[in-house]
Amino acid sequence: MCVLALAVAQPQPEAGECYYLQRDGSLEELANEPNPAKGFGDIHFFVESPDQSAALTSTRRDDLQLQLAAADVLYRDVLGLTPPLLMPRYQRAHFIMVILRTDQTRGGQAYDEVVRSAASPDCHIRMALGGQVIAERNLTPAHELFHLYQNAHMMFKQAWVHEGLARWSETLLRGGVQEGSPLPANVEALERVMQESYGAAPFWQRLFYLLDPQGDISIPDALRDKRYHDGSQVVAVTEFYGSAFLPLLFSSLNEAGEALATQEQWPVYGWAEAEQRSLRHNEAILSAVHHAVSTYMPVADQPEELRAFMQLIEPMAD
Repeated sequence: MCVLALAVAQPQPEAGECYYLQRDGSLEELANEPNPAKGFGDIHFFVESPDQSAALTSTRRDDLQLQLAAADVLYRDVLGLTPPLLMPRYQRAHFIMVILRTDQTRGGQAYDEVVRSAASPDCHIRMALGGQVIAERNLTPAHELFHLYQNAHMMFKQAWVHEGLARWSETLLRGGVQEGSPLPANVEALERVMQESYGAAPFWQRLFYLLDPQGDISIPDALRDKRYHDGSQVVAVTEFYGSAFLPLLFSSLNEAGEALATQEQWPVYGWAEAEQRSLRHNEAILSAVHHAVSTYMPVADQPEELRAFMQLIEPMAD
């Protein structure tokens, strides 16, 4: 368990805080190529159990790094999202730490605070991956990186938003994008979506499809050509939906979170974890969705299914 204590730093009201981890695991930095650009290029790999670092082959690490780099290009250049380190919440972070847990074969976790510790005295944000994850068979690295993008843009971590959108993001690499299930037509169906986690991905897929039925095929050739060591494609998607809408959705959720923090007299980036996940904020989220859709597509242009959904959530958006 990590104990957080506020690191001493000059006040920067526009930025999130940097916390000191008083107890941190046994971490050892691997050789990392320096990158002068502040963005995803500033990634530092650490191993959690240095005595087991030999179990992490260079091939496996290269494939993990390849997936992360490709996912970042998709999120940043294709979707048009601002990289986490360039967002106000993470202005004090100097790099992204990727902790490889060499004894784990699967799984990952994205952390949402800017931290530093004796193992790494510079402020940074973190994600952890099972060091034995096989990138060509597992999209956990891309999934966890998307969480860092979400954390940088919004404080909401309700599972249907946080995990549903992150699961959708995997389709940008996996391919085989579907049109999704019909949008909820009544309150009961909407409530079922908002009780979901990863299972909410089809909801987002459908919303994006209705807003962008032509799809987006603007995958850079350089990404299409990327291959893992086994020869398989890193980015297999050929078309997807919602690329122009997603930045607007993230911006609307960001604004809704700031308004809620002002209303509740919370620090903008200092919400209690329970509040970040509380389902009582679903109306604020739906209001942000309603605002983003209305801004992106006038009512007259909305297909009937989307218009009916917007009418359903409109009372909650007031």
